[in-house]
Amino acid sequence: MKILEGKTLSAEILGALPARIDAVKARLGRPPSLAIINYFENSPSAVYVKRKIAACEKLGIKVKLFAPDAAEGYEAFKRLLAQLGADPDYDAIMVERPLPDGFEKLETWDAIPAAKDVDGLSSLNMGRLFIAKKFSEVENGGYFVPCTALAVIRLMRAHGIEAAGRNVAVAGRSAVVGRPLAHMLTTLDATVTLCHTRTKDIASVFKASDLVITAVGKAKWLKKEHLPAGMTVIDVGTNFDENGRMCGDADFEDLKASAEAVSPVPGGVGPVTLACLIEATVRAAELAPKPEKGGIILT
Repeated sequence: MKILEGKTLSAEILGALPARIDAVKARLGRPPSLAIINYFENSPSAVYVKRKIAACEKLGIKVKLFAPDAAEGYEAFKRLLAQLGADPDYDAIMVERPLPDGFEKLETWDAIPAAKDVDGLSSLNMGRLFIAKKFSEVENGGYFVPCTALAVIRLMRAHGIEAAGRNVAVAGRSAVVGRPLAHMLTTLDATVTLCHTRTKDIASVFKASDLVITAVGKAKWLKKEHLPAGMTVIDVGTNFDENGRMCGDADFEDLKASAEAVSPVPGGVGPVTLACLIEATVRAAELAPKPEKGGIILT
């Protein structure tokens, strides 16, 4: 079985950034900057928060973690978003999921300026993505897209997995992965079936597919019984198993005897997502206006 690891690709993406970061410093007089908001320090995403901070610091990117108290309520969260959105010293804002109950709504994502919305969840960035017909428009459109969905496409390309003309099943219809990923795959000329909790006989959908991508957030639920032999599986899930170890949606040990290729968790999509986020932060800084001096914008 081939292991679709993402660490090599992540290193390549990050390795291309120092020269761009130096150019930002020369233009803005400061390094690129990222604000991360995380409400739950023990969530699966919190593991990646620490890695994001470490990667930013290694590259010389300014990064600050905000850990609000959910008890302060939604209005306090909106004020923080407004403060960061208006602060010229921050180029990018990343809001980690999960959020407290009632915080996950369109109003939240639209409170982030599209130019700082590096995870592409505002209606402006998401709308631009869904208008795109070809992937070149996604790559060169000058807007941001969900980092995890983009990471899947880049991982596929790095391992020579073609999308064009293939039947792809995507399990999970979230706004951050499933739906934007399904659209990106169609821009690459794949035929996509978007599966979810109400999909009847999901195994039959998988067995009629050439590639399965799972992003449901349920530990080890995908078993070999759901798939034909020789299937390629890309696992986007970030979960913890009964022993407290990080794992994906796919039961890696169960699949390895029958699958053709599987991305591991950790070490697959995750490192590429991290690299895509940091790359997007640098791009946000590249697109940021120069600071004003004496009321005149420097050129």
